[in-house]
Amino acid sequence: MPGVPTGRACDACREQKKKCDEKQPACGRCLRLKVSCVGSGQRRFKFKEQQFPSKSNQSSQVALASGSRSTEKEKSSFELPRACPGNGMTSLTNSFVGAIKRSTDLRYNIWWSFGIFLEDVPRRLGSNEALDRAVDAVTTAHAGFCTRQPASVEALAKYSYALKTLRVYLDDPLQASASSTLCAVMILLICQIFIGNNGQMLSGHAQGAASILHARKNFGPRDDFEHKLFLSLRGSVLFESLYNDAIDLSPEEWDALVKNDFDQNEPEGQILRCLARAPVLIKRGKRAIRDGEDLTHLMMEVRPIYEKCKLILAELKARTVEFETSELSTMTETFMARILRAHYLRTHGIGLAITTFFNCILQALDPSDCACMVESRSLVKDTLLHAQESNVYRPVGAGYVIMCLSAAWAVTADPQLRLMVEATLIDYHGDFVTPDGVNIPRELERVSEHLWLGSSAVLR
Repeated sequence: MPGVPTGRACDACREQKKKCDEKQPACGRCLRLKVSCVGSGQRRFKFKEQQFPSKSNQSSQVALASGSRSTEKEKSSFELPRACPGNGMTSLTNSFVGAIKRSTDLRYNIWWSFGIFLEDVPRRLGSNEALDRAVDAVTTAHAGFCTRQPASVEALAKYSYALKTLRVYLDDPLQASASSTLCAVMILLICQIFIGNNGQMLSGHAQGAASILHARKNFGPRDDFEHKLFLSLRGSVLFESLYNDAIDLSPEEWDALVKNDFDQNEPEGQILRCLARAPVLIKRGKRAIRDGEDLTHLMMEVRPIYEKCKLILAELKARTVEFETSELSTMTETFMARILRAHYLRTHGIGLAITTFFNCILQALDPSDCACMVESRSLVKDTLLHAQESNVYRPVGAGYVIMCLSAAWAVTADPQLRLMVEATLIDYHGDFVTPDGVNIPRELERVSEHLWLGSSAVLR
């Protein structure tokens, strides 16, 4: 169409006549300048006022128009135009779909970072107000976060309204156990990452999700949607339970939460099954140390889990290395290659953290185990290397690295290693701007105290 720009640069770059990388949801130049990025990667359309032809030309133009309509019909089977918002719910759905689309840069892609269950959320909108308000809050918070701005008044207000609505639903026994209500809790957990958490590294929503699950008669997932939801929810609840004693589930409930048909035979699923043993073991270990009990039996329980974690970690690392040397890794422009590279790197990082957790627990139970101490240094160095490799997915796509670095800081008492880990952690945590900031040294000490079963790491 004449006069319509073929480029897909954002409005800000077009106005300044600057080159735009056309990345979504925000281009690199706008991110660098911290300005609002509108229209990056989107095609422009120009609408003209309709002209009515003279009668002598009408017959020929009718023929042309009919041919044009048939061509448009053929194209419609391949390319559907974006629907215009007809009401508030349609607008909310369109905004959320835009936020979770797979084509979004992995650095800001919430579908990639937080789970495939998000793709099933749009069809559930309008049936559960708690979910509707949570989606509205996270969509607004994510849009602001992508421009690297502090949380807006609008985002905070929507988050507050979503919390109030969720509380109403949780007071209703029928609604409290609904899949959409549980989904709302998970989405608010995501939202809290974008707006901050009152100076703490941990969220309280994972505890709320655990309480909802605990109140159910059947703890595990009920349908295909919940299977997808549990893939994301289980990690949040598990990792927070290591530092939050209020999350108190039985071994059977932990197993039901973690076991999932999607990945039960994959190494990432297997190592999470190992982590599901940690919350109960930590509570038992704290009690045994406090009461002066013999720790031999507990130590014999933890050691084989730790050894299994090391084997799975080696498998995760080998898979990552194998991919990087494969032919598929050279196909950098394909969607599958990008996703696999990021997935293998992330699962290896999570495997490092889980193995580090059990190394901490084992050292607390057996301070004389020099082998564990030597292995802890290797785990810390590998985590620092992993943080460097994950830089390309910052901020959102590498948010999990904060948890990995926290574990690495806790597992060692070496002052030099701790300084290196803390510096890296402060750098990563700076990606998530919070109004109150986070007292990182205090939070690290709290994490360390839990993993060392109430004691402290000792330099040997």
